[in-house]
Amino acid sequence: MNRWQQYLGAHGAAMRTAMMADINGISMGYRDAMLAEGVEFLFMNIHCHHGMYPLYQNQNAFWWENAAGQRLLVWNGEHYNLGNVLGLKANRSVNFMMQNHLGKQIEEEDSVATFHRNLDHYLSLCEKEGYGYDFMITAVSGVFSDNAPPALEILHTIEAYNRRYGPDVQVKMVSLQELYAAIRPKLEDAPVYRGDLNDWWANGVGSTPYAVKHYKDAQHRYQLCKRLDGEIASKYPDLYAAAQDNLMLYAEHTWGHSSTITNPYDTMVLNLDMRKNSYASKAHEAASRMLNRIAAEKGDILRYYSTRGTVRACHVSDRAGQRLVEFYIESPHLARAEVRDAHGRKLACQVSPHPRGRKISFVDTFAPHEEVCYTYRELPEENQTLNSRKCYVGAERVRDIVNDYDPVTYRLPYEYENRWFHLCYCPHEGVTALVDKRTGQNLLGLGEAPFFTPVYEVTSISVEDPACACREEQERRLVGRNIRGKHARLYIGQLEEVRCLERGEVFTQLQLRYRLPGTVRADVMVKFYEAMPRVDFCLQLGKTLSSDIESVFLPLSLHLPDSSLYIRKGGEAFRPGVDQLPGTCMEYYMSDEGLAYLSPKGSALIAMRDTPLIYMGEMKHHPIRLCDGGERNNHRPVYSWVMNNLWETNFKMDLSGFCEYCYSLWLTDEQDPEQAMDELRERCFDPCVLVVGQDETE
Repeated sequence: MNRWQQYLGAHGAAMRTAMMADINGISMGYRDAMLAEGVEFLFMNIHCHHGMYPLYQNQNAFWWENAAGQRLLVWNGEHYNLGNVLGLKANRSVNFMMQNHLGKQIEEEDSVATFHRNLDHYLSLCEKEGYGYDFMITAVSGVFSDNAPPALEILHTIEAYNRRYGPDVQVKMVSLQELYAAIRPKLEDAPVYRGDLNDWWANGVGSTPYAVKHYKDAQHRYQLCKRLDGEIASKYPDLYAAAQDNLMLYAEHTWGHSSTITNPYDTMVLNLDMRKNSYASKAHEAASRMLNRIAAEKGDILRYYSTRGTVRACHVSDRAGQRLVEFYIESPHLARAEVRDAHGRKLACQVSPHPRGRKISFVDTFAPHEEVCYTYRELPEENQTLNSRKCYVGAERVRDIVNDYDPVTYRLPYEYENRWFHLCYCPHEGVTALVDKRTGQNLLGLGEAPFFTPVYEVTSISVEDPACACREEQERRLVGRNIRGKHARLYIGQLEEVRCLERGEVFTQLQLRYRLPGTVRADVMVKFYEAMPRVDFCLQLGKTLSSDIESVFLPLSLHLPDSSLYIRKGGEAFRPGVDQLPGTCMEYYMSDEGLAYLSPKGSALIAMRDTPLIYMGEMKHHPIRLCDGGERNNHRPVYSWVMNNLWETNFKMDLSGFCEYCYSLWLTDEQDPEQAMDELRERCFDPCVLVVGQDETE
């Protein structure tokens, strides 16, 4: 927006108005961006397809106020093709919108008379519903379609109408700026609202989960570049602009071709899918190239083969504290390593398998923006033997005896415990407890399944209407504002086995193997750290192909005493279901980094690194309740909505593929919503590690 303000300013103009058509919501962050750039008025034309306008009624105005007391005037208008429905541009055929507004009446040969009749009908309806202004606003397009060009015929219709019916109602075509100037004085007393205008169409991100994961990593790399070097805009202008532009282009709301369901084989449909995904990939490439240049400038030798060398960990946060430090060595034979800081202090470290090599992990404490150098070297592999003098293991090497010599291994088939957490599980029963050892509270919350348990939902295609050209399309249309059909089936992952993949000085990693319909693999990898109250977990999913309506979820409900749930979308932290405009969607939400459970007895933060969409509430078909601000709305079950192919247009039907979706959980004492969301954002940035020296004699 700043670019446009600069461009307009150079020509003696200013951007004071904005227009939003079709899209079903807009975040407080976007509102604040408009206010920051001098926008005073937003003309909004929401499409109610699988969505709804706010405030329980359209064609009204309100002041949208932010936390700083700044206000944006919003006109909550009708559909952006209302003018086409009424006949400002003569219609040659009847569509569903015309039937919704006008019934099945046949258009008269005199298009001006038709427009007069339709307009009179609409104005009478508005007056009956209590409309109180002496003006009415409608948008119109040159063609009854999205992204349509202008048409001179509209002006001819207006001129003819005013000549014939002008004494009753005057029709005038105006620019957005002229509209604002005309109505602004009449809207001073419009009501004032605070809160989020949640987006009904946000669920589109779940239809392309693989590209969205790629995009989220591009976004992270772009922000990491900005944290490492505050001058990247001037140093790497082309890459900086390419990253920005492509991040913006991929985030555009459409997601796919309008015929993704009806014509999934079509070349144009597939090409558009590829083109859309390419924006995420081009953003990732630009951000990665910038990151490589910054790393080289900071001394990274960009060679990662030696098993002895020096690394520099760049803490990119303004918050002090413990952080996980990890770097990769392309040496498949490295079994053990030693890490020391510049003072010779030895740090506990752990070597783990990694594609084409090994990953070295350790934890250290950093001051804000501190850079610390460490040396690392390979250690000989330990010769592991059993202590036959201790009663903890038999000759078959199975450690299943209760003992004090190894008090962990014999418990791992049933539970795991460290300083911070106690996790209990049982094959065929699932996860039975996740205890916060600060308070002894079992954190498992409400919902159909406990934490760490994948969920699959499917609505089979059951429409049997000969008039339906595409059954898959019609089944999805009938869903309405639900995310499932009335006959949907819900499947909870069946825990088959728990394996301990790693147990070392830094972390213990468990593999929870689930059996789940709709998948060939649905494992949850859980990593507990010894030195800090952090749990990393990821869903490793192998999704099968189906044309049914499908969704995959991962529960994120936590039970903390007297807690409130907060998320953030670019602006203010807010409570879903409470801090929203009246009449908005509270079925699902996007979140920048994740969510925060804030409690006076200890809080928790959850980062959703790859999947920005959460679903709240009942896991069954239900009447849709719009947001009324009730506190109860904030205490519904919470799920990460990993993927879906819900819509009959624009959403990709094919969800099949292999991927991992990563999350992190931290315990915290923070209780302030803004501070908690800031802390979550900062914790998502572990130190950036540069290999600044290696032993070339190896």
